[in-house]
Amino acid sequence: MADESETAGVHPFGSEAELHHRISLTGPGDVARGIFLNSLLDMLRQFGDQALLRHCLEVSGEQRFLEFFNYPLSTWLRMAYPAAWRMSDTYGGFDGALHEMGYQASKAFYGSSAGKVLLLLARNEPLRLLNNMPTTTNAVLGDNTGITQMKRTGKTSGVLTYMRDLVPRPYNEGALKASLEAVGAKDVKVVAHPLGEFDTDYEVSWV
Repeated sequence: MADESETAGVHPFGSEAELHHRISLTGPGDVARGIFLNSLLDMLRQFGDQALLRHCLEVSGEQRFLEFFNYPLSTWLRMAYPAAWRMSDTYGGFDGALHEMGYQASKAFYGSSAGKVLLLLARNEPLRLLNNMPTTTNAVLGDNTGITQMKRTGKTSGVLTYMRDLVPRPYNEGALKASLEAVGAKDVKVVAHPLGEFDTDYEVSWV
């Protein structure tokens, strides 16, 4: 799993200071689709902490989220960090909670109408899904997904490069794992290799 401490600078990963730093860098083009915020709320409902659920809705300033409407990424960050802090013990730490969030969000997306279209385009081939990610995810998820290129490194492996991606690395690792599983990949491994504070190569492999 990603070690955010490699590029965390003066702010320890998962700290309140690091959250505020990440939020301070977001702009109008940094968005999250409602389906990902709804997935987080679903996790909280299953977790059973009603006070935490209410808190996350309060900091979001919303009562509900439309699946494919764009919301500020800062809204998602304000919800995700408190949720990950609270669920850390359940998922093996702050990183583990974010990883599970990403995994569940990706599963929710590929169960949606837009996600099913991407699965059809992938034809149940993991490499085809990865090759399409830089272009198709921009169309479906917005212009600022962070995915800039996909490099094939073998028959069952590749590297996805994310640049200026303000989503925490463990979340992306979980999301990529679920994405590959959605097209039938087994024994999926995703390892983040930091290139800079918010630039990352994600090495993926499967059988």
